[in-house]
Amino acid sequence: MISKEYIGKNSLENIKYLSKEKKFKNILVFAGKKSFFNSGAKSQLTTILSKFKYEIFYKSNQLPDINDLKKFILKINNFKPDLIIAVGGGAVLDLAKVSNCLHECKNLENSIKNFSYDLKNFCELVAVPTTAGSGAEATSNAVVYINKIKYSVEGEKVKPNYIIIDPNLILSTPKIIAAASGMDAIAQSIESLLSKKSTMESVEYSIQSLKYLLPFYEMHINKPNFETAYKMSMGALNAGKAINISKTTAPHAVSYPFTSEHGINHGHAVLLTLSDFLKFNFENISSAKTNFDLSERYKILFSEFRVKDTEDLQRKLSSMANKTGLELDLKKLKINKTDQIENILKGINQQRLSNNPIDIDISLIRKILISKL
Repeated sequence: MISKEYIGKNSLENIKYLSKEKKFKNILVFAGKKSFFNSGAKSQLTTILSKFKYEIFYKSNQLPDINDLKKFILKINNFKPDLIIAVGGGAVLDLAKVSNCLHECKNLENSIKNFSYDLKNFCELVAVPTTAGSGAEATSNAVVYINKIKYSVEGEKVKPNYIIIDPNLILSTPKIIAAASGMDAIAQSIESLLSKKSTMESVEYSIQSLKYLLPFYEMHINKPNFETAYKMSMGALNAGKAINISKTTAPHAVSYPFTSEHGINHGHAVLLTLSDFLKFNFENISSAKTNFDLSERYKILFSEFRVKDTEDLQRKLSSMANKTGLELDLKKLKINKTDQIENILKGINQQRLSNNPIDIDISLIRKILISKL
């Protein structure tokens, strides 16, 4: 399915015309409370929807948690919307996507854990991101946490029918969240280039994403304006399209327990090991299990980042982190014990790890993480 895109200032107005054209009567809005208000989406949407029957329902948890998912599903089944509008960051978008297509699922937790679900959309879905980074508006998969463990729900029916991007909506994002979100998009583009499932189409999306993101990332975090917000939004959208094809790799696989166990924002958590895995993959390039030349993909990365080699790339990523307030020292993040590392290792997502271009096992990841203590 190809999602229809509306991009630009005041693009939320398209909901009014879309709803009239499709004769939607009951509209359910899922949102994150702070971002919905601070972004300006609430004031705009309540005006736009004033002539429709609508309700707004807020998520409770920072992560896309199973308990919130159950509440979202209950709300859908009780309100019976003709259209769902998801407004927020990746957590809100993922919860809306999953609840819309698992609304009939009887044994929800086990079905998600065992990938034994049948996807059936309750209605059409509009995704409106208020952060630039997750790419969830463009993907046919979504994340759900059950007991702090990350699971994926995947399938074409998960993908939103419509994407609305108004750069103004991301201008109020707190600096630390904007920095992490933007870094998530950058990491997605990098990982997509190297993923075993990478294709020529995903490569084009990754390159386009990096061309939007890299010249504007630091500027947007430290002095955001409409232009930087537009570039970051487009970069995130293209990164989402890239990973929708290729999926992510080792840095994402290891990131999830950093978030669920230690509260580190997702994109920040990905960055903690991104340089390490870039170095590992490059040093073991002769062992690549890809149907493409991995060295050529590294040449693309070096070109887009304007660096000479992996060491230069590592320095560049470290500089970007420093200039945008993303701490890389695990000790300063209060991760300083081997038992904490062991707990992180237990939460690694094997599905994403299997996409890494070089086979890597838990013992090697343990060595990487302990070296950071």
